[in-house]
Amino acid sequence: MKRSNLAIALSLAAALPFAAQAQEAPSNTWVEGSYVNADGDAEGHAVRGSFEFGESNVYGLAGVTRLEVDNSPLKLDGRELGLGYAHPLNERTDLFAEASYLDTEVVVPGGALDGNGYRTSVGLRSGLTDRLEGLVKANYVDGDDFDGDFSGTVGGLVKLTPTWGITKARLRPGFFAPD
Repeated sequence: MKRSNLAIALSLAAALPFAAQAQEAPSNTWVEGSYVNADGDAEGHAVRGSFEFGESNVYGLAGVTRLEVDNSPLKLDGRELGLGYAHPLNERTDLFAEASYLDTEVVVPGGALDGNGYRTSVGLRSGLTDRLEGLVKANYVDGDDFDGDFSGTVGGLVKLTPTWGITKARLRPGFFAPD
């Protein structure tokens, strides 16, 4: 086989996963690690994930966040556990709803303050192109130890390969909770 034919064959073989991926709805099984910067006043890390239960469009989700407040001994820990449902609108777009239990802890020298609550969300997630996915959702967070608040999230995912990607999300207004 000539080198040019071999290069063309390898290029087509490499593109096959993206061609198959182009017709798929967004996956509800994923894991992400994040660097978190909360309005420049706190920073830390988060690990989140989701797992779809078979072909049911129902998925479980979980997350852990740890933030350290600048120039302060305060640490903010957040944990989330919930369920979601994705309803396909077309081959590339899902309407989804989620409900999660939130456990938030503020760690201070000599002790900790706990806050428990819940988050509900509804939104759209869509494959905008073969390598770009977008998300928009409305959230409501409430609990026994804090007042209820609405927020919005806008996010995007650039798919480098079928397995790896880069994501960016913006949550407003600034309420500390795993997004």
